[in-house]
Amino acid sequence: MAYHCKDCSYRGTKSGQMGECLACGSYNTVQRSMTFNEQPAPKKWRLVLLFALWGVLIAMVIGKLVH
Repeated sequence: MAYHCKDCSYRGTKSGQMGECLACGSYNTVQRSMTFNEQPAPKKWRLVLLFALWGVLIAMVIGKLVH
């Protein structure tokens, strides 16, 4: 079972007594029969592209500040 708190967005496989949220203590939790899936790690090319674009942005800002 998976639990999701509507007040603080806590997601977990455990809840407190009588459906209490472990994070905030609220009783506004929803019980789901399916467990939530973790998101897969981002692809390496996306990480390389991210760093390249940040490098271009920083170079452009420095270029504007120098001139």
